[in-house]
Amino acid sequence: MSSGLFFLDVSSIAAHSDTQRILSCRSDHEGRHFFSQINYKNKTEADILLPQRGHGVSTTRDGRLAAVFARRPGDFVWIIDLETQQVMHKIHAPNERHYYGHGVFTGDGAALLCSENAYEEGKGVIGVYDVHDNYKRVAEFESYGVGPHEIKLLPDSKTLVVANGGIDTHPDSPRVKLNLDSMRPNLAYIDIASGRLLHKHELEPELHQLSIRHIDISSSNTVAIAMQFQGAANIHPPLIAIQRDDEPIKLLTAPDDVQTRLRNYCGSVVLSDDDSTFLVSSPRAGLTTLWSDDGVYLGAHGQADACGVACLVDGRARFLISDGTGAVTELSHDLTSTVYYASQKWHWDNHLYISHS
Repeated sequence: MSSGLFFLDVSSIAAHSDTQRILSCRSDHEGRHFFSQINYKNKTEADILLPQRGHGVSTTRDGRLAAVFARRPGDFVWIIDLETQQVMHKIHAPNERHYYGHGVFTGDGAALLCSENAYEEGKGVIGVYDVHDNYKRVAEFESYGVGPHEIKLLPDSKTLVVANGGIDTHPDSPRVKLNLDSMRPNLAYIDIASGRLLHKHELEPELHQLSIRHIDISSSNTVAIAMQFQGAANIHPPLIAIQRDDEPIKLLTAPDDVQTRLRNYCGSVVLSDDDSTFLVSSPRAGLTTLWSDDGVYLGAHGQADACGVACLVDGRARFLISDGTGAVTELSHDLTSTVYYASQKWHWDNHLYISHS
């Protein structure tokens, strides 16, 4: 097998469509970083060496192309053809901008939107890249906050939802958080045609250090939110929330023992294919927590260093979870799990995706 990969249980794989593929970034023991594409036939279709550590991935609606984003404060986005496994374009961040690790293609596939840091100005922007003009950067608009991270479109394909984490950074000190005392994270809804702010949601002032980082959006416009607390370690605020339309953010709390174990950090979030549940990872805790669409805690699954979460689209409310030890686990809605994929030398990065072609 390629890349030292071993499938531990392939029986469940046969039930999935051959058109569904796992996409993620990962690293090896030698410190090299890759974008990887894996199908359900025990085959690694692509391991593409990246210049830096990768983070998020976005695909076009037809599943043909993927945009692979550098981890903050990275300066590249690569466009990869998932059929040929070829790098089609290499986008470089403009002067005084860097990428925050996430982006999304517009519904018509005409543009790629990227969350970016205008670091000399200390504000977030959304860069607009013209797909039909070799991904030329043609515009930008405000993210209406600081530190925009994950961005996603509402089902109407007209509205962009931005998780503004609230943390100011600068590439001269790449991982230093410069404004912890004055953070103001928010969830911003933006009209992509005009760049106009439609509405914005902030947390209560006492939770201003609760960084809104990752989101997923249901077909009924419910936004599931995963957050990271930047305050004192002995405080354990809610880290998970839901929000819809112009309603306020609804904070969700796990049982006390689980809430404490989360160690103030959630890594990724994904809704089930029927939108009835969503899964949130917490790699520091080695837990993923399952929630109903209306915010009821349903239980937890233990998996060391688990961060990437994705949903299988087969009508059975099943998830995939990747971790830093090289494993991928399938988790059902009743929290039963099967580890069917493992690697002897890979470390999966923060996020996991399923492409559908």
